[in-house]
Amino acid sequence: MSITRAAAVPVVSVWVLAALAGCPRSGVEESGDSGTSSGGITVGSTSASNTTASSATASTSASTADSGSDTTDGTDTASSTDPTLGGSGSDSTTGNDPGNPVDCGGAIYACGDGEDNDGDGFIDLTDPECTGPCDDDESSFQTGLPGDNMDCKQDCFFDGNSGQGDDGCIWDLRCDPENPGANIGCEYTGGNNCNNIPPNQDPTCVMFCEQYVPPGCDCFGCCEVQTPDGPVHIFLNSGPDCSLDNLDACQPCTSQIDDCGVPCLPEECQVCFGETEPPPGCGENTCPGGDTCEATADCPTDFFCYLGCCYPPPPG
Repeated sequence: MSITRAAAVPVVSVWVLAALAGCPRSGVEESGDSGTSSGGITVGSTSASNTTASSATASTSASTADSGSDTTDGTDTASSTDPTLGGSGSDSTTGNDPGNPVDCGGAIYACGDGEDNDGDGFIDLTDPECTGPCDDDESSFQTGLPGDNMDCKQDCFFDGNSGQGDDGCIWDLRCDPENPGANIGCEYTGGNNCNNIPPNQDPTCVMFCEQYVPPGCDCFGCCEVQTPDGPVHIFLNSGPDCSLDNLDACQPCTSQIDDCGVPCLPEECQVCFGETEPPPGCGENTCPGGDTCEATADCPTDFFCYLGCCYPPPPG
């Protein structure tokens, strides 16, 4: 089913916090009876709309009109078109300047090149499917980087590389009864090797990874998104078709946010993963850490603007 996106606006909007501690995470048995379906997220009627996003858009648009000024990244909210509502989205100018791309460890990927690569009217880090500048696929939640996050034992999802060598993070997908790794060869097995009780992430992992994690996500790519039927947790690396408009293609997951991750606090006007603006009634968004921003130019040198907050550059 499709989730209606809000029109492109200068700041990115809220996902509701939910954090469920899942199956513990040490090693895992290589065999076992999973008894778990590999089906994706199922949401309700396609006619339902995201009223929170709609009302927030109206509030933000009114505020922009009253101010009489343009945003620092050149966004023209009056002419922006929501492609999911039948428009082309070609008038949207949010995102980065192609002449000043946001890099990932020295490389430029789709979510930092200043282009609307998937033609949805959202550019780079304003696109809900972008997880940061180390993301080469604007059309899905997968990063599109060869071999990235394909290990059954996941490390920090948001650092732009695979392997625990630089972050000390580890979470075995085969220990999650929600079966998030079903489509990447990491089906749930459970067993005696999954009986360690969290938290068991090394403090080095938490300190390293959480600075890159968007509100509403754990360190391993399990994020909460809103649907007309309420919030669901999806594994970002479920498959190439997993996107905000196609949550049926996303595998569910058990959030490890209490162990390592960043909860989203909409009551504090935070913008959550996958949203495009703060909640209704919020004049400005707040950030879990760091400065607020409307564009990367508002952030310190080498930092980038994502979900209305300045983030440090990931190592890539």
